[in-house]
Amino acid sequence: MSTRLGDRPGRPKRESAADRRLRIELLRMRASYERLAVGRCACRLAGELRPEALAAQARDRLGSIGLGWLGGGLQALRRYPVLLSLLTSVVTNRRRRGIALKAALIAGLVWLGKRRSRETGT
Repeated sequence: MSTRLGDRPGRPKRESAADRRLRIELLRMRASYERLAVGRCACRLAGELRPEALAAQARDRLGSIGLGWLGGGLQALRRYPVLLSLLTSVVTNRRRRGIALKAALIAGLVWLGKRRSRETGT
């Protein structure tokens, strides 16, 4: 009665060359699927980190805490870059800063008055 090293109880049997090749191919296929999954996750993450997506997330979060008007303002600045340029040039100029603050205050009060009149229906 001859026993081979792999036939002893408690030890795994030696695998044949065909079994080993099959296991290697299965591992290669699994690694390929995992690479594809990582690639998809990276593309999804890159899409979520685009400036448009980040701005939309910020606008939604501001709206959820009651500052939707600020999100709308940011969206308007993004849509019309000339507004952002005009705003920064007015605010950075020391001579125009006081006039800009007064104009912003008046515009805010007018907007608030129109909003209240729309809500009351008068």
